[in-house]
Parts: sequence; structure tokens; C-alpha cells
Amino acid sequence: MAAMKKRLQHIVLYGMHSSGRSVGRCGASRIYTDGGCPGETVEVEIDRVQRGYRYGRVNAVVNASPRRVAPFCPHYGLCGGCNWQHLAYDAQLHWKREILRQALNKYAVQTPDVPPVLPSPLTLGYRNKATYAFTHADGLSHAPAAGFHAADCRRTVCAVAECGLLPPAMQATAAAITDAARRRAIPFYNYGARSGLLKSLQLRTTTTGQLLAMPDFTTDTPRIRDCMHAFREACPDVTAWFYTLDGGAPIYVAGDAFLTERSGALTFRYSPGAFYQPNPLQAENLCAQVVAFADPQDDDRVYDLYTGVGTLACHIAGRAAAVVGVEGSADAIADASANAARNGMANVRFVAGDILQTFTDDFVAAHGRPDVLILDPPRAGTLIEIKKAILRAAPRKVVYVSCNPVSLAFDLKQLCEGYHVAAIRPIDMFPHTQHVETVALLERKAPRTAFRLTPA
Repeated sequence: MAAMKKRLQHIVLYGMHSSGRSVGRCGASRIYTDGGCPGETVEVEIDRVQRGYRYGRVNAVVNASPRRVAPFCPHYGLCGGCNWQHLAYDAQLHWKREILRQALNKYAVQTPDVPPVLPSPLTLGYRNKATYAFTHADGLSHAPAAGFHAADCRRTVCAVAECGLLPPAMQATAAAITDAARRRAIPFYNYGARSGLLKSLQLRTTTTGQLLAMPDFTTDTPRIRDCMHAFREACPDVTAWFYTLDGGAPIYVAGDAFLTERSGALTFRYSPGAFYQPNPLQAENLCAQVVAFADPQDDDRVYDLYTGVGTLACHIAGRAAAVVGVEGSADAIADASANAARNGMANVRFVAGDILQTFTDDFVAAHGRPDVLILDPPRAGTLIEIKKAILRAAPRKVVYVSCNPVSLAFDLKQLCEGYHVAAIRPIDMFPHTQHVETVALLERKAPRTAFRLTPA
């Protein structure tokens, strides 16, 4: 069969999409491309044609934008991260703001003017977590390699010698463990045959100086003990050692059992499998913004839904009468309770349970109606039934924290049945990507109505 002829188009790009792709137009069709900058003319190779739009990649830049810069990473365009390296940082912040505004406009959410995005304190070396994948044969050299998944295929691993988003200690540890695994002839994972022993390696660092290494093995075998011994010998600076079996629960080996992070005047412990914001310096600014929007009174009761390890709950507890945090992960709740105790927050209570099943009218009746509610859901947003429960509980304020402008706008549209958006602030947690964190303050439109219990 003859090879399909490349379809090349000259396109003027005019914007950025929430997916991270640049946007242009060819006749009546929109074209979404990787690697473009708004304002420039590019030659695009069309990969896919859908009804009303097309996907492609920049084959050549005909007229470059003045905001285009040289990518800092030799692996740019191969691995699946840092897809905005070619944009100057001020342009990244501009287009993150525009993506948020476009999402709000799409769902007709009325807000005050969106302010500029708060820049990250660090634009390189800011990430405290990374997961390296191991493969028996990468896509270029066809040799065993460690790196990150390719942008266009999760089964392909791009060998990575360096990553500008990671601290040097994390990169050095990944290289040392990879070298030790090769010297011991530990079989790397084969995505086609689903075979091999070493599948991935999670690394985490903290601003307090800890470094965690947690390889993932495909099966339980006595050889794991030899692997962990070799890795520990190769990496004396690692302070916490764990491993997992096929992505399961962390298994402790040696060193620190928990990680500890600072945020303002507070400290937080968290388990190896728990979530903590990947940009810890900017996370401190995020917490400060949430507290400023919430601005609780001395006698206020605050609910923190999706509380995680209690970071936001503990930050706000010093200014409220009582805080109730709800989280689906029992391990995270254990961390949260320990964090409240270590920071002297006696007015905080944490409840383990699925948010949909836990945050009900009966729960509100038992714990007291919230005056302020903090909502920090997963990337996909929160469920309709939870939004209905919020409207029935009718707190004076809702502070919504979101890492996805589209799901944020969708949720705000429904919450605005009873609230208006009084303030909004985008925050850059992930430089060189399209992602933008947003904190929105919602204030109740009308006086609180009588609380209605769900019928038995």
C-alpha cells in the first residue's frame, strides 16, 4: 500500500486552546496544532480530519512570533510534558488567562475581570514529584531506557537524560537507579508483551531536604530485595525508600516513613502515595489566596471538601471557630489528622468518606451548617449532586479551587443559581504547560433559607 501523501497547509495562528494546542483556521475548519505560537504563520502537517476541525503539527515556521523562544529541553516535542517551552514565559501567563476567560465565556459565567496570572516563584526545577517509566526498548535507539511517555503514545517511552522541571537531585537519582538496574540486568518493562520486572520509578522531594524513591515492580519476587539493595547502594542521598507492586500500595523499605513539607508557618506530613501540590513554593501562595478569599469570622464554621492531607483546612483553622474536612482516602485523612495535631489545630475534624456519599443533608445536619465552604475537586470537577447539596446548605461563601478552567466554568454555571462570582484569581502552578490553577470566590445571592433534610 502506498504511503499516504502528507497534507501541508500554511496557517495563521490566532490563539491557544485549553488542550495546549495553538489554534488557526483553514476555510471553515479550525486547525489545532502542537508547537505553534499565536500571531505566526506556520506550515502544518495535518494528522486527523474531523467534522469542523483538524489536528496537525507544525512542520515549519514561516513567520515566527516575537514571543517564540528556543526550548530549553533537548527532549522537547518527544516526551509528553512541557508543551509550552517554545512560548516566552510572559506569553504563557497571557494565554493561560485567556484560556480561563474563554472557558468562563463559553458557559456564560459572569465574573469580575480576570486579573493577570500569578507567576510561579520558580519556572525551572519547581516540581517535587516525577514518575519515570522503564521500557525494554525506547522509540529511537530501541535499547532499554528510562524516561517519560511520548506525547502521542502512552505505550512509548522517551529516554530522558535531563528534565528542566526537576531539581538536580531528582535527576541524579533517576540516572543512578537506571544505571544500577542495567548493571544488575534487571529486565525493564515490555509494553507489548506485558513482561519485565521494573516498570516505573516515582521520585519525590521536599523543601525540607527529603528525597523519596519508590520503584514499581510488576510482580512479587525474591529478586526485588536484590534490586532495592542495589538501588540503595547507588543512591546514599535518598532519605525514604519504598516500592510498589503493579501500582499498588507503597511498601516501606527504609528511611523516613513520611514526607514533611513547609507551607507558611505550618508543616505538613504526607504519605508516599498522598497528593501534595507539585509546586510547593507556589502552593504556599495558593493557600494564602484561599484564606484571603474565605476571610472567615471568628465564629464561622468551615467545610473543606476534598481536603487531602488537610493543607487548606489547617491554613484556615486559625481564623475560624471550627473546620470539617472530608476526603475519600483513609490514608490522606490519617495524614490530615496528624497535621492538625502537629500544628495545634484543635478545632479541626476530618471525616473519611466518598464526597458524594458523605456530603449529604444528614451530614450537614449532624456537623452544623457551614458558613464558608472550600471546594478543591479533581481535575474533572465535581458532581451535580454535590453542587445541589452545596446550594441546599447555602454557606455564605464558597471558595472554589480548580486546576481545569473548563470544569471550573461548568461547575460555576450551576453554583451561580444561588451565588455570584465576587472575585477570581488564576495562579501558575505548572510553568511551560497549559495548565492553570484558579481560585474563585462565590458569595450567596440571597439570605439563607431554611435547611431541608433529605427525606428518609
